[in-house]
Amino acid sequence: MTEEKPSRWEVMARERNARVILCNTPDTYAVTDLARHADKGIRALRNRLLITLSAEQVLPLLEEYKSVVLKLHEVISKIHKVTELNYKVPRSVQRMLTGDNGKQTEKQATEQSMEK
Repeated sequence: MTEEKPSRWEVMARERNARVILCNTPDTYAVTDLARHADKGIRALRNRLLITLSAEQVLPLLEEYKSVVLKLHEVISKIHKVTELNYKVPRSVQRMLTGDNGKQTEKQATEQSMEK
């Protein structure tokens, strides 16, 4: 018997930085498509920072992106509260909320986002 060759997508899913997301709603497709393009754009911004792009061009865009991600986190937290689902703040969002200094606990971050 011959072994089937894994598809391109299966090979990509094995990559170290890969994330596989099962989409249960059309809304999730939009977010995953945006995330893919955001990843490409942010990588280009950071690679070009101080080479072909100035800090004045790049830093405000990165801050704006961060604020949008945190706003999405707040909305997701509210959705989970209304639907009585458990929402665990992702570590990446936790780091954004604490400013990488680790002084705010995950519980505090969840409570803070639910208050808004």
